[in-house]
Amino acid sequence: MANPPTPTTAERNAALGRLARNETVGLTNRRQLESYDFVEDLAVKRLVTQKLCTAATADLVYGGILKLLEDARLTISLKAPNWFYHENTSKTYGNFWERGVSGASSDAKKRDAAENSMFGYSNPVTDADPKVKAAQNRLLTFGTSPSATFEPAMRPRYAAVDFAYCINGGLSKYGKSFLVLKDHMKHNSTFTHCDSFEVDMDLMGRKDEYFGTKLNLQDVACSFFQLGFIVLFCHPAVLKKLHAYATGEAKKGSETNLLGGMIYIEAQMHADIQFSRDVAELNISGQDCAAGPVSHPKSKSFFGKKTVWDKDDIARVKKNAKKFAASNGLIYNDVP
Repeated sequence: MANPPTPTTAERNAALGRLARNETVGLTNRRQLESYDFVEDLAVKRLVTQKLCTAATADLVYGGILKLLEDARLTISLKAPNWFYHENTSKTYGNFWERGVSGASSDAKKRDAAENSMFGYSNPVTDADPKVKAAQNRLLTFGTSPSATFEPAMRPRYAAVDFAYCINGGLSKYGKSFLVLKDHMKHNSTFTHCDSFEVDMDLMGRKDEYFGTKLNLQDVACSFFQLGFIVLFCHPAVLKKLHAYATGEAKKGSETNLLGGMIYIEAQMHADIQFSRDVAELNISGQDCAAGPVSHPKSKSFFGKKTVWDKDDIARVKKNAKKFAASNGLIYNDVP
């Protein structure tokens, strides 16, 4: 039997980078574990302080909110015409660094700063525990950008934590159409109580709630098993929504978007996303298709110039979306 081909350095580093990124979740979990009992105690007390329950019912309400967050779906918003005006044969969903562009932000420095603040890719390796030190070294090697050994796949992909099961997904400001991820993606994810670009500003604006303590992204990012951090740090308006859905005052699927689609809970997924393996649903919004969030593809032609999205365009986008869903084994839904 012939020996298998020897992997190239690039292939080896790509594989090691994908393995190393799993340690991002483990290191986040380890960092927050020591303080988690204290965080949960403060989160329960916050529910009382915000007058959402009494001291006698606080533990029960807190448990209901945690269950709501655990059962939430992860959604990735998209603008249907961008994805499906032409036939889409993509098999994977790349992150910002793999794509080189992003609908959310094209500012690489801003994104790099936020991701470094959360996960410390470029931090000096200082931990005394040799196993932890080795893990931090791997993050430094493959997660630092720019560097000769940087692996773009190391960096996270992003989704919204849609606990309200909103009609247009968890973050409609980036598109009323959306993907729903399968539940196994939650366990390879970390979470912040709002957009990671906005966490530091949010914490600064509400520092009096936290006794004037100066907190940052790394202080509040948590794993799936530490969602009490979300209850403690989320915006009061989000906390009220969490309470309403956890107690049955609000019904899942009753809102188009949460709080106007501006305030949401963010998930950072430290894993590849293959459409056929990791995505459950594709939801296409008729509003998205009719609005044409980008200029019409034919608007630059000299003859037959087209600027208005009409019923033929809508039909074309939906046809390509349904074909994409079928080829990847996804449930297809039409939504308003």
